[in-house]
Amino acid sequence: MGAMPLTSSDVRDKRFSTSRLRLGYVQEDVDALLRRVEETLRALEQGTRPTKLITASDVMRAQFRTTVMRPGYDEEEVDAFLDEIAETLRELGLYSQQLRTGKHSAEYFRREAAPKPREPVSPRMRPEDIRNKGFHTTRLRIGYSDEEVDAFLDLAEATVAALVEGRPQEARLTASQVRGVRFSSTRFRPGYVEEEVDAFLDEIADELERYGLH
Repeated sequence: MGAMPLTSSDVRDKRFSTSRLRLGYVQEDVDALLRRVEETLRALEQGTRPTKLITASDVMRAQFRTTVMRPGYDEEEVDAFLDEIAETLRELGLYSQQLRTGKHSAEYFRREAAPKPREPVSPRMRPEDIRNKGFHTTRLRIGYSDEEVDAFLDLAEATVAALVEGRPQEARLTASQVRGVRFSSTRFRPGYVEEEVDAFLDEIADELERYGLH
């Protein structure tokens, strides 16, 4: 089982050792990046759209100046924490602005457990309906990043499987998160037809609402 996603408080309260006799990262540079991460996570936790969105790709590409004659943050500690941040952002669907092709993000927030349905629900959608779903691909117009859509549909499939098998506490998505997901757009390579993906996401969201996962 992987580590729990980070929260905005985890980022705000993070402290690093300081280097003295060796190079370290300039503290102001690291602090500025962490403020952006904190603002993004706080907005998502509150269910709002971040004004200055930061993605996993932004974090992994971040570069900091190094200190020479003054203390700086320990580079290994900072790098390790940035890896944790990037993983959390990926789980939230915040990959990058442009990604490679894939096989099938998404904003979903950490919660203790999904609400249980008040009464038994007869499933209209099965996990295999999501797994076997295919979309046409664009060629001369913008489409959705297939890698991001595939990753999000993996989460949707796991959610529907949990509901169908009577494990609602393991549901990983809600209807509002499905309706609110945003994907990067492709420009110079094929992507999934946006209208087809949007229509299928509406079907998934409708199914989750039937289970009380609003």
